[in-house]
Amino acid sequence: MKNIKRLWKLAKAIFLALLMWLAAPVFAADGKALYARCSACHGLNGEGNQKLGAPNIGGMAHWYVVRQLENFSAGRRGVDKTDLFGAQMRIAAMAVTTDEQRQALATHIAALQRRPALAVAVSSPLDLTKGRNQFNAICGSCHGSAARGNPTLGAPNLIGLDTTYAERQLKAFREGQRGGHPDDKWGAQMRVGASMLPDLKSGRDALAYVATLK
Repeated sequence: MKNIKRLWKLAKAIFLALLMWLAAPVFAADGKALYARCSACHGLNGEGNQKLGAPNIGGMAHWYVVRQLENFSAGRRGVDKTDLFGAQMRIAAMAVTTDEQRQALATHIAALQRRPALAVAVSSPLDLTKGRNQFNAICGSCHGSAARGNPTLGAPNLIGLDTTYAERQLKAFREGQRGGHPDDKWGAQMRVGASMLPDLKSGRDALAYVATLK
């Protein structure tokens, strides 16, 4: 029992130290240098880390990365008390203090190659036919029939995105954990779309269908 308590205290101390390090301001506007901090969770090449709840972000659109960094920094995302992963990301995003830094960091991330996340086992069978139908009926109107996104509608590219992360975000939108801030216009739009799905299983089917697209 004493060993467990010591390990817990050590893990907590390491976690707090990491948060303090991530939150310390960075004054350079060098995207690669700024990304060095992001790599602790998202990986050296933006491949992500499911154990840390960090999605694969390599190749994400520049405009989308900038918008999310702004949302985290401004408190439009990651402030719900149940959003633990979002809270961690918000602390990290607050270290990027200027628009120039956000632009530089987003440019570096967008230039990285999208690396598909490792496949994970699912607890229930997925229906690709239903998933295709759900996606085309609800999601495709913004994300496009090929799921490659639409900047005009604020919808990001979904191809190759970690489906575990995507499912968590879909659940967050449906439950109001994300997209509820009055200034989060695009989040509110996604929240409406996510709520149109009959249930979370339908969302998993739709994401499984997206994973088959190239």
